[in-house]
Amino acid sequence: MRLKVIRSEDSLTHVALVGRLDVQGVSEVQFEFLHQTTSLPKRTMVDLSEVTYMASLGISMLVSAARELERHGAGMVLLNPSPLVQKALETTSLDHVIPIVTAESVARDLLGGR
Repeated sequence: MRLKVIRSEDSLTHVALVGRLDVQGVSEVQFEFLHQTTSLPKRTMVDLSEVTYMASLGISMLVSAARELERHGAGMVLLNPSPLVQKALETTSLDHVIPIVTAESVARDLLGGR
């Protein structure tokens, strides 16, 4: 599991997760993910296009970050999950808590900025 920082600007963080968000994957990236997304709370896009599997611990990591961001008036959008990951997110109703979109422009609109 890897975390890639795509963009880190004054008002936006855009990261990508790569690999399996299972027990091992979460343990490998959780600290860095939470640091990148919540240490300076700002609008955040999380690209899931290269996540091949999502376990409940991965969902929990995303929810923790989203709640922390929301507490500070920032938001999170999940971007472009694979069909398998999309199904896991919908099955757990995470799509009702964190917006899930397939286009970066839509994510930016939801987060309130271009």
